[in-house]
Amino acid sequence: MAVPGEAACREVAPCGQGPWGDIPVGGDTQFVDGAYAGGDSDGTAERPWTTVGEAIATAAPAAVVAIAAGSYAEDIIIAGKAVTLWGVCPTAVELVGSATAQATVFIRTGADGTAVRDLAIRGETTGLTLSGSENVVLDRLWVHDTAGRGINVEQTLGPATFTVAGTLLEHNQELGLYAAGSAGTIESSVLRHGQPMAANQTGGRAISVEVHPHTLERGNVAIRAILLEDNRDVGLYVSGSDVTLDSSVLRRTLPQVADQTNGRAISAQYAADTSERANLRLHASLIEQNHETGVFLQGSDAVIEGTVVRGTQSQVSDQTSGRGIGIQRAPDVVERASLTLLGAVVEENHDLGVYVSGSDALIEGTIVRNNLPRPTDQAFGRGIGVQRSMSLGERATATIRASLIEQNHENGVFVSGSDAAIESTVVQDTAARAMDGLFGDGVVVMGFMSPASCLLSSSRVSSNVRVGVAVFGAHLGVAASALECNLIDLNTESLEGVAPTLDDQGQNHCGCGSEPTECKAASQGLEPPVPVPAGP
Repeated sequence: MAVPGEAACREVAPCGQGPWGDIPVGGDTQFVDGAYAGGDSDGTAERPWTTVGEAIATAAPAAVVAIAAGSYAEDIIIAGKAVTLWGVCPTAVELVGSATAQATVFIRTGADGTAVRDLAIRGETTGLTLSGSENVVLDRLWVHDTAGRGINVEQTLGPATFTVAGTLLEHNQELGLYAAGSAGTIESSVLRHGQPMAANQTGGRAISVEVHPHTLERGNVAIRAILLEDNRDVGLYVSGSDVTLDSSVLRRTLPQVADQTNGRAISAQYAADTSERANLRLHASLIEQNHETGVFLQGSDAVIEGTVVRGTQSQVSDQTSGRGIGIQRAPDVVERASLTLLGAVVEENHDLGVYVSGSDALIEGTIVRNNLPRPTDQAFGRGIGVQRSMSLGERATATIRASLIEQNHENGVFVSGSDAAIESTVVQDTAARAMDGLFGDGVVVMGFMSPASCLLSSSRVSSNVRVGVAVFGAHLGVAASALECNLIDLNTESLEGVAPTLDDQGQNHCGCGSEPTECKAASQGLEPPVPVPAGP
């Protein structure tokens, strides 16, 4: 494995020397060696137990259970006291569970402070389940090839809190790590190659943080310096819970096997059954080469800062979408999403760089560039879309400040039936639509099905193929802005019987070259673009 910041792959943990490697041993340590054949086991290094279960049963509270090399076919239960299971290393020590157990390792009530370190876990069911104990440490583990979830943390037996560190989870079915109503941290770990459930070929997510279905407690997980790659359906799924994600890489999420849909890196969603909003904080991370949507936010709140979202591919099932960031209201309820996007780069996605539907966004200090048409028909490829929700008619709002929107297709910024403010921003080099050579507009404001407005201030809109700023049956205010070197600098048209309105607030100029001219709106009989289809 290798985590962000490392230049080469390495073992999850080194093996050290001798039968016990680098395990810290003391007077109360219980030793385990499955190869010992001398009889009269008493848990000493000279006469070790041959099963892990015997050592746990004998160990004093908080004692270390030192495990020598071997494959231990056991269903492990830790309850009523804390112990530390410590293997010589994950490549030499493995615990293998049966199909009849709830998990290969089940940490139950009364085991606060338990730790599991430096070993591998696999089996015919869940790898490790934690319920009813707190401050549990899972360190430098290799959890792989389970027939169920890799790590399962939930509150059915009582509060459960955890730390996962330096761990590799791969080839687990349904979920790499599930945290329901629980608090924990995940750091310096890799979750990859999630597998679908055998029964229906759905799932394969890396991490899922959710409200517990019975206690209704929110999940709360802090994640740092992890790599999620080549999982299925969703890399990180957050429902009605709180997640912070820092200094991490989420890439190449694949669609579900069953229907070839999704493939998102992150999905943060409103939990309709508990009326809980998700809360996502994403910082200094890389989201790349995923499918359908890089970061999807529904009826919830997110702050994304210093992060790159790029190269999102279309949904495999129908070759639509491929958006970088998509935010929208929750279905069937008036729960708007709220996004703060700061110092980010959104580039080389498909369909739309940033999509805001019936929700609210602040986009500041951000680059949105070179977003591409969808491959089915070579349509769209827009930079930022701010649109009215088609289902309930909710208007969107967006403030775009101190940002660069460039080299997109059709439209740099598209506002439809909604309201936007564009401040101290450059919108430039928008290309025509790839399918037929139409459009290529820097800023479009369109009163489609409801009024639309935009205030453009202290900004530059330049070198767009067709129009710098186009207004269709909507309101535009312009202040201290330059519309330069566009084929048409400022165009206004009526739409659906509604005339455009223009508020020139002064200090604007148009033209190209050394002699700026006064900005004058003109009607050229241009056709408006159409809103992009609603998200999922």
